[in-house]
Amino acid sequence: MTKTPPPIKARERLCGSDASYDEETGVGRVRYVPDDGLINPAGTVLGGYLVAMLDDVAGIATWYAGGERWFATAQMSTSFLRGAKQGEALIGEAVITGHGKRQAFIDAILKREDDDKIVAKATLVQTFLD
Repeated sequence: MTKTPPPIKARERLCGSDASYDEETGVGRVRYVPDDGLINPAGTVLGGYLVAMLDDVAGIATWYAGGERWFATAQMSTSFLRGAKQGEALIGEAVITGHGKRQAFIDAILKREDDDKIVAKATLVQTFLD
């Protein structure tokens, strides 16, 4: 079964849409199409926005796989593999690789929609707030 997370303003600012969570695979997914407000002087998406996209999609996986509990990102490590351009559709995917009572561990990727090449990837530790 696929769940549709509620829209959030941060995702809208990141030009994200089509957010979903697949209960069978445990994968959270968001499609982003960066506009000119996310572009740096070199003509590519500013790295901080790519990080925010990864954090956003990781949040979807954490929310559903963690039992719909509130959480905060405690640690995030990101690697940038190639640039992304304005208007270039990106797919964010995230899955929890393990979790306990207090924390969840997530792997997330951001890839180009047209050729599946990875733009950035991250590992995160989310801490549950209850």
